[in-house]
Amino acid sequence: AQRVLLISGGVAGAAREALRYGVREVTCVELDPRMIEAGRRLLPENLADSRLNLVATDGRRFVQRTTARFDVVLLDLPDPSTFQLNRFFTAEFFASVKHLLTPGGVLGFGLGRYENYVSPELARLLSSAHRTVRSAFAHVRMIPGGRVYFVASDGPLALDIAARLEQRGLATRLVNRHYLDATLASDRLIDLDRAVAHPADLNTDFNPVLCYYNLRHWLSQFALPSGFLGAVLVVALAAYLIRLPAVPRVLFASGFAASALEVVLLLVFQIFYGSLYQQVGLVVTVFMAGLATGAWQAAVRTAAVPAARVLARLALAVAALAALLPLVLPRLAGLGDISGQTAILLITFALAAIVGAQFPLAAAASTGEATPVAARLFSADLVGAALGALLVSAWLIPVAGITAVCLFTAGLNLAAAAIACRQTPSA
Repeated sequence: AQRVLLISGGVAGAAREALRYGVREVTCVELDPRMIEAGRRLLPENLADSRLNLVATDGRRFVQRTTARFDVVLLDLPDPSTFQLNRFFTAEFFASVKHLLTPGGVLGFGLGRYENYVSPELARLLSSAHRTVRSAFAHVRMIPGGRVYFVASDGPLALDIAARLEQRGLATRLVNRHYLDATLASDRLIDLDRAVAHPADLNTDFNPVLCYYNLRHWLSQFALPSGFLGAVLVVALAAYLIRLPAVPRVLFASGFAASALEVVLLLVFQIFYGSLYQQVGLVVTVFMAGLATGAWQAAVRTAAVPAARVLARLALAVAALAALLPLVLPRLAGLGDISGQTAILLITFALAAIVGAQFPLAAAASTGEATPVAARLFSADLVGAALGALLVSAWLIPVAGITAVCLFTAGLNLAAAAIACRQTPSA
């Protein structure tokens, strides 16, 4: 190996270690430029080699944009505990890595923790990662070295590491023949092979199931309380929805859609364009502007058209927008940065404008005193929004994927529109 791409870990010493083995160049990509500044100041020995090329950008964006070719790509990243990290463990990312590897080039990354036991949760985690990386590479080997290290290539791979080190005259202190013989014992390797034989889903950009498997693995290490409280909350929510009148039910569905689809749009923005630190403010600002615009337009036009009829149509519009997103969002990857980001902001504005327009219409379509009506409408929206944010981000997207979330949201708003139409004959 002459050219190495290292994604993260350079400041901590991974680049310095790679340079010990006769490589010509190591390109290290770090997301945060301040991390590089801190490394130069506090750990200068890790970044002083002239063969080290430091790049401050998102690692996935670098892989997609670079025209350079590498013999080895190393991911020195934590486990995919967040959607941001999951982007580096998907089938789409592994396919991108394959395109910039030289013939016979190697990808390496670590995942999970293994000593001498593979729990069912760890097995699903490893199996999903193994299946995903196999979708891009012909050969995958696993090394149980504390973390489980995956090595992938289209060329042949062997685990006679000690012999290779001795043949090349590479002196190592810890990773010597005795350590490697214990680490690569046949029973440990068989244990990992048995683990990846478990059925598990493919991890993709729009179906980040590895994030869910990692969460399940982490939670399995703790004694969790019974699901009694969760069951009580589900029953309470069902009773609340059953008693909810038609108009507040529309706001419940739209509140759910606003949170759920905004999470989807933020996630897609992150998948395609990297870090969201600054962009979150822009997306939220556009969303709030859409809410205000929609509410203003609806308030102006409330007297001209029956409110209940328009409210039902807006619920249908939310359903249509949610149903179209699985068709539109994947195509944004083929657009340029400005065009793609603008498209996401326009979709965000359109969603917010529709949701915002429903508030004054719902108030005009409701009867009774102003205070209880406002409380009923506002609480229905908040319950829906809170449920959408919690369920979608923590469970529905990792388990079912973005497409299923969009279709579920469309169905929920379609049902709310149908109930509103049935209880409002003029609609």
